[in-house]
Amino acid sequence: MSHDDGRQWRAPGSEAGAGQPEEAASSHDPGGWWANPGEGVPSGQSPWTAPGGAGDPGAPGQGAGGYGQSPGPYGGAAGGQAPPGAPPGYGRPWAPRPGVVSLRPLTLGDILNGAFGYIRHNPRTTLGLALVVTAVFSVVTSVGLAGYFSDYGDFMQRTVENPNATADEIPFQPWTLATMYGGAFVSAIGQILLTGLLAAVVGMAVLGRSLSMGEALRAVRGRIGAVFAVAGLLFLLGLLWTALLIGLFFGAILLGMAVHPAAGVLLGLLGLLALIALAAWVYVRVSLAMPVAVLERSGPVSALGRSWRLTQHSWWRVFGILLLAQVITALVVNVLATPFQGVGLALSFFLPDAAWMPVVATAAAFIGTVLSGTLGQPFVIGVTTLLYIDLRMRREGLDLQLQTAAQSGADVGADVYRPENADRPVGGPPGPSAPGQQAQPGAYGPGAGPPSGPGYAPPASGPYGPQGGAPPQEDGRGWHSGPGGSGHPGGPA
Repeated sequence: MSHDDGRQWRAPGSEAGAGQPEEAASSHDPGGWWANPGEGVPSGQSPWTAPGGAGDPGAPGQGAGGYGQSPGPYGGAAGGQAPPGAPPGYGRPWAPRPGVVSLRPLTLGDILNGAFGYIRHNPRTTLGLALVVTAVFSVVTSVGLAGYFSDYGDFMQRTVENPNATADEIPFQPWTLATMYGGAFVSAIGQILLTGLLAAVVGMAVLGRSLSMGEALRAVRGRIGAVFAVAGLLFLLGLLWTALLIGLFFGAILLGMAVHPAAGVLLGLLGLLALIALAAWVYVRVSLAMPVAVLERSGPVSALGRSWRLTQHSWWRVFGILLLAQVITALVVNVLATPFQGVGLALSFFLPDAAWMPVVATAAAFIGTVLSGTLGQPFVIGVTTLLYIDLRMRREGLDLQLQTAAQSGADVGADVYRPENADRPVGGPPGPSAPGQQAQPGAYGPGAGPPSGPGYAPPASGPYGPQGGAPPQEDGRGWHSGPGGSGHPGGPA
């Protein structure tokens, strides 16, 4: 039929009454194509209606069943949903939060809150490990510090008695200096070990698991060698940077002697700025190597390369977050540890000849060192590990993998972070819920979007029948194309 004969196509089952012309029947249909519920429909059949309402599209609050479904609210008000008549929301989908952060790409606030949260939710392991490791590996440093205070007190006493006798004298004994520098090296080893242990703790805290100290040790079993190898490679990079700095220093001196002192100074300043920028750039690019080595169980070289690729195109963001974490840690640590360290300095200055001064000053400095390491290191490690997880969520869809692991209810371990193909993005094309957003396979059915709020029960099929699609559209021949595109004839053309 044509558009000029005054007759309109009606929904299947919505027929005009017997002996009643179609014009009269269609006069009761203010909605055009979409019939009002129950009008002209034989008993036992339901008309095809617009999702979320029927009748006049502008009339709110009239819910109706979807096509091919039993009558019920589609997009109607349920707990936490929009009021009747409002269009269903298709904003950012809800993400589960089994642990310290939601399983979706993280914001700055998510990362900082998560770094504090895993400490607060499992202080026995996080602070306990930090306390034990820092205390044990600071003993050598404390012994050297005790010798430092003792040698300094003796030197000050000799200086007071005979100032000329100590003019060319080195105030500290060789064993004191060796113990202090050796203690610094041992403390660095402790920090490396703590980084590996807490990286595993953070990884499991994201999934809602609170590891004990023993479980954390077992989680990094077999990875300690890789962790120290990564630290060794980073140390070699630091030595290379130091060599460049020394070369710059001598190059600036030679240039100043050969050309002009100002040229040497200019070269030194510009070169120093360039080396600082290079150090910052390389540091950020390899900053995630430790979490990679622990959670992905990668080798040291692979971990450095993996960190390099993950931070690509995200340098400024990673740099800013790591810098902010270091600033926060420095402020907190200095406020808490400075009073203890100040006691040792004050005693060594005002009471250098007291017999008990080295012991008290060393004890105060030891408490300050342990306190700063216990409170500061877990936060920085947490931020770094969450940055690694966030970048994998953004680039590889790790959030979907973690959601599956969390919802399975199985006792998952750190192996959940091992990618089958680390450089290949996972997940399908963006789903219909939001542009550019990956659909979660199996969560809401193929092609279906996320719920608009709590209390939503996803339909068994799409809103326009099993094949989904859009409502029927006119094809210009007096009949309307059905959901599948095959057309539903309404009469002769």
